[in-house]
Amino acid sequence: MDTDLLIVIVLCFSLLGLGLLWLVLEQRKLKNINQVLAEQLDSMSKDIAGLCSAAVTVDSRIAMSAEKMADLLDKLGDYEHKEPEASPYHNVIQRVRSGASEQELVKDCGLSREEAALLIKVHGSRSN
Repeated sequence: MDTDLLIVIVLCFSLLGLGLLWLVLEQRKLKNINQVLAEQLDSMSKDIAGLCSAAVTVDSRIAMSAEKMADLLDKLGDYEHKEPEASPYHNVIQRVRSGASEQELVKDCGLSREEAALLIKVHGSRSN
């Protein structure tokens, strides 16, 4: 009986030893997987930090572009308001639109007959 008991005890310890060996191997696998995941997480964190930095840079560039666009639109608006008055023919064109004749333009504005005729043709009444 002592031998049977000894065999059972040896078998139990052998099974416990094999179970412990299996647990150690599984723990190493999990440790390796954990290390790989930690490296991936670190890499992704760095990628996200880089993307955030790039997004901030793009946002500041968009803000600067928007400011420049607003300035350009203001300048364009100012130019559009000043442009007709800055034209040397502005007053003459206004007179043509008011119905001035070719002879009046030649006499009062110092234009040649051809200039007066062209201005009347371009800026005159559209009812013709």
